[in-house]
Amino acid sequence: MSFVKFAAFVFLCCVFESALSQYIHDCKSAGLCCESVNNTCFVPNARKMNGEVGVCFCDSKCLQMQDCCSDFQETCKARDCIMAEWGEWSQCSNSCGRGRKHRKREIVQERAFGGKRCPTARKSKQACYGEYGCLQQSVEYSREEMAEVGYIMPANYSIWRVSKDYSPQHDIRKNLFFKNFQDNVIPRKPVYRAIFKVTHVGRACQRTQWARVLEKGAEVCVECQPTSMNKRLERCTGHGVFHQETTWKAIEVRNCHGKWKMITHHEYETCNHQGDHDFVLV
Repeated sequence: MSFVKFAAFVFLCCVFESALSQYIHDCKSAGLCCESVNNTCFVPNARKMNGEVGVCFCDSKCLQMQDCCSDFQETCKARDCIMAEWGEWSQCSNSCGRGRKHRKREIVQERAFGGKRCPTARKSKQACYGEYGCLQQSVEYSREEMAEVGYIMPANYSIWRVSKDYSPQHDIRKNLFFKNFQDNVIPRKPVYRAIFKVTHVGRACQRTQWARVLEKGAEVCVECQPTSMNKRLERCTGHGVFHQETTWKAIEVRNCHGKWKMITHHEYETCNHQGDHDFVLV
């Protein structure tokens, strides 16, 4: 290239750069917005936020360095992290008994230009009680339950929840309570109940007012509370088997016993604690 051509090329470049500099004078016109410290993310001969003219930057650290271009905060707005809603809980890790379930949430928008960071809690776990794989309540595997006796008392005795007079540590359940829970560990499984139909009843049940309702054909609600649950089984002893006949006995009523058939599945509900056809297992 001859000297004349080279000189012309340099002249044109200077003219182009001068003309270009008239249009590129801030982050927006330069099309720059950069994360973290970026020494290449700058605009020459532009106005800074403090009013000075010179090299200014369009990276997310320029605010800290105090060398941002005048339009940085408007053009490169801080963008906070946005998280999605929590997903559905997973199935309980234990198919029959205590376990854990999990859920998680995804990042919808990453943080940018000094915005709020994403929370570290992107996963959550919770205790659960799996029952979908249990063999209980299946007639084929319920020999233990079929042989058990359900010891019952009126549900209105369960007002120990709000009265110290009926605390399970002091009333007629105290022997059972201290036998099962010497270490004060009570199963976390919630209260559950089922409806039973009385199929047989002994004459001795007529001796006590509350046991007289246990007549043949009567339908009664029977509740299992955590303080009465067998710690090993994490359920009440004698809680019945669906559509099968099992044995019951009335607490503190001598020779008052009989049989009943469980006519509804167990459900996490309570019986009527003021009803005369409502009982709790002990």
